[in-house]
Amino acid sequence: MRRKLLTALLVAVAWCVGFAVVAAETTIVFWHWNREDRQAKLEPLIRRFEEETGIRVETQMVPWEELPQKLVVSLAGGVAPDVTAISSDRGMALLLQGFYEDLGPFIAQETDYDFDDLLPNALEMWQSDDGRQLAFPFDLDVLSLFYNPTLFDAAGIPYPDADLTWEETYDLAKRFTSDTDGDDRPDQFGFINGFMVWDTLVWSFGGELLDPTGTTHALGTTEARAGLEMWRNLSQDDVNLDWGMAPTYGYPTPTDAFGAGRVAMVPIGAWGPSAFWQDPATGEFIVDFDVTYVPRSEQHERGIPLAGQGLGMVAASEKKDAVWEFIKFMASADVQEVSARDLGQFPVLRSVAVSDAFMVPGQPPANMHTVIESTLYARFHPKHRNWPDAWSRMRTEVSRFVVGSASLSQVLQTLDDVIPALLSR
Repeated sequence: MRRKLLTALLVAVAWCVGFAVVAAETTIVFWHWNREDRQAKLEPLIRRFEEETGIRVETQMVPWEELPQKLVVSLAGGVAPDVTAISSDRGMALLLQGFYEDLGPFIAQETDYDFDDLLPNALEMWQSDDGRQLAFPFDLDVLSLFYNPTLFDAAGIPYPDADLTWEETYDLAKRFTSDTDGDDRPDQFGFINGFMVWDTLVWSFGGELLDPTGTTHALGTTEARAGLEMWRNLSQDDVNLDWGMAPTYGYPTPTDAFGAGRVAMVPIGAWGPSAFWQDPATGEFIVDFDVTYVPRSEQHERGIPLAGQGLGMVAASEKKDAVWEFIKFMASADVQEVSARDLGQFPVLRSVAVSDAFMVPGQPPANMHTVIESTLYARFHPKHRNWPDAWSRMRTEVSRFVVGSASLSQVLQTLDDVIPALLSR
């Protein structure tokens, strides 16, 4: 009997050692788009993951705007990563085209991860219309209205709050845009629209993006047209510091102008302050700011897209079990706390979102709770397989209206002609 127990013990030890050897020899490649100083906050945690699992993670930075195309090229060349960060804005087309593994079977077999702690809609955001789980949530991105209290105080204007409408926002933006140095051009601006799109305004004014049948656009309604008109107003240089114009004022981006105290309001995600207005060396914020809800229209409620960053398992990976372990780790409380506290990212776990890691005591913005509450107004874009192409064309055509090269009626006629074909392909 003792011999049988000893034999069984030796077999078990041999199995464990064998597993450790296999794990130690497993290396997965992870593509992300974090700046070096931001990724440095996560690297110690990733090193701990390696020690605990024996799975080595090779992290590689790929610019956000380049990642989708580079993934296609890497797959063609047989050098694709195993797991990537995915932008809900830039990466959805590849998700729907099958470049990533369905995580549904992994989720169905999972026994350790607390899925109940995920914020509502976090998983659903990454599901296809046929129920495939195309990615796993890492952070959320919902628009909130950040503002400069110093500028509001100087102008004697009450701070924006839950009652602020888009109509009032436009009026405020015009009041704050001014020439303070007498050179006959504005050097202080009321608004930055570079981190929002007109879907927010269409929804806020009661419109929709697609008609109920899902076969064409819905931008011709009175409500949607009102939202597009407001988008055009908020995009003009008498209120808005355009991305392309910022360098002419000495700022690399409009958000740097906000950081210099030259912009009153900017809709942006919770990640904005740490990405643009925090000194990486000292951790101090370089500008006074607070946050409130994105405005609503006078007749309707708010409407903002639920966006964010996901983690996708590349379908071509031969190390899917190791990748799943890494994805779970990145969505764990330990990593989510660091991401929230040090990177300003909106965590996907409810327990972290309401903790001091996200709402850091004594650190701006004072009204961080409004960011969490904004998820109540968040909506999905249509989950149509051809939606990315249709959305791209809709944005292109609406931009013609914004810059004045086409009337809204002309834009809508073009969309009437092309969108049904794009959606039916």
